[in-house]
Amino acid sequence: MTSGVRRILFVHYTTPAILGGVEQVMAAHAAALHAAGKDVAVLAGRGAAVPRGVRVIRVAEADSRHPAVERDLAALASGIVPPEHDKLVARLLTRVRPHVERADRVVVHNVMTMPLNLALTSVLATLAREHPGRFIAWTHDISYFDERYAALRREGPPWDLVTRAIPGVRYVTVSEERAEQLAQLTGLAHRDIEVVTNGIDVAEVLGLAPTGHRLAQRLRLFDADPLLLLPVRLTRRKRIEAAIDATAVLRRRGHTAMLVVTGTVGPHNAANKEYLAELVARAEKVEGVHLLASLGVRIKYGTVVDLYALADVLVFPSESEGFGIPMLEAGLHRMPIVCSDIPALRETGGDDPLYVPPDASGEVIADAIERALDTPVMRMRARARAHAWPRVLRERVLPVILGRAA
Repeated sequence: MTSGVRRILFVHYTTPAILGGVEQVMAAHAAALHAAGKDVAVLAGRGAAVPRGVRVIRVAEADSRHPAVERDLAALASGIVPPEHDKLVARLLTRVRPHVERADRVVVHNVMTMPLNLALTSVLATLAREHPGRFIAWTHDISYFDERYAALRREGPPWDLVTRAIPGVRYVTVSEERAEQLAQLTGLAHRDIEVVTNGIDVAEVLGLAPTGHRLAQRLRLFDADPLLLLPVRLTRRKRIEAAIDATAVLRRRGHTAMLVVTGTVGPHNAANKEYLAELVARAEKVEGVHLLASLGVRIKYGTVVDLYALADVLVFPSESEGFGIPMLEAGLHRMPIVCSDIPALRETGGDDPLYVPPDASGEVIADAIERALDTPVMRMRARARAHAWPRVLRERVLPVILGRAA
């Protein structure tokens, strides 16, 4: 990334305080850049300051619903460029130019491909030509392929501004389909259009409490594929080493597997401290294994519930159990279960878990985990978590915004 990019200006009709897909994506981008130490502002016509720390520059006539803009759009839809259009462009240019000139990067969401405020599009096109390489057109929607905007498909300015590539602007789309459409419409080479998918707030969707969310962020659990959960106390009969070995096997097979073992050392046998030391030594050789007891993390049951919501597979390789409470908890969370084939767990789980021998190796357990994951529901779950905002922002959004100029 270029260290010289310090000031980021987002431009849209409304700020992230307004409920909408584009606004929420912009909010995630802005928050991540602010957290990275950048000076972030949103220039828009309507909406409050969201997220915290991001400045709002309110230019009333940047709004798609401003009365002057709506009158302009109605005239343009009838094929007329009204006399007031140039005056609207001039007013917007006067107000927008100083903020663009102070910015190192200007990220425009949708305005360059949608005709909702063609005066604003005209202004941004002018400023982009003046500052080549400064502008990124972040493209969610393209009006040309939407019949609702058929009346605005006309030749010549200002209508054609949203159907051609503006010189000096770098184009980003949120999907391959949009990239293909943009290339078809503008003549840009597909290789010159970057695709950066949107993300989701996994913690919010799953209803994680703040403590669970913080733990997931600390351990980077949103990056796991799969995330394995073993919610047991640390005693030898639980065979935690087998779960660690299975994690190692999965990682060797190309999975970004992680394992979280939630329990503390069993309190009734002094030898359990020795067992913890053995597990720590084993875990140090396997990336992605988190023994919370060795990290000094003591969690309440509510955080264990959050881990159930986040995890993909319950791994339960005990050699003996009196009952299988974690299996019932996993069942309520619709989690697949890989567990030892012992009488108590058979009684609890019936025919539904994937059973492995009570002395199963890491290879055998890993085989069972892969079978558990090979269903449409679990594959879609993995795809969803691959779009967790922390990962999308770190791997794609920030490098694009802070990276090379066009």
